[in-house]
Amino acid sequence: MKSSKWAGLIGLMLLTGCAQSVGTAQPFSVQSQANVYGWISVEGYHPPVSTYIEVEMCQAFENQCLTVASQQYQGVQLPVQYSFLIAPIQAGKGEMKVIGKLYSQGQIIAQNEQKYIFREGSQKVDLRLFPIEIETKK
Repeated sequence: MKSSKWAGLIGLMLLTGCAQSVGTAQPFSVQSQANVYGWISVEGYHPPVSTYIEVEMCQAFENQCLTVASQQYQGVQLPVQYSFLIAPIQAGKGEMKVIGKLYSQGQIIAQNEQKYIFREGSQKVDLRLFPIEIETKK
């Protein structure tokens, strides 16, 4: 019984050594980050109860769009304001896109995208979503 108590005490001392906090002299800096924000709007009325908005920020890379951040807004009346805080590592070479989509009953009914070049500080990028043709079954 004594050996199990000693083993427990030694284990506890080892764990407390791993859990020490190290203070930093300066707080985390956000100066190199970008704040991308704007309004998402669409023509016409769409009941908020049956729709949701998806907005994503992606890195444009070799004809691909790699999502680095996304948000969804459900049950909101348009227009709606979005905001992303983007770090340089998320931007890659700097070429990015802001993509907005309006869904109704699980299908995209309006969408649009805007190009964005990463830069430090705040930049407003508004998105006006345009209706898309929905294929009907014959």
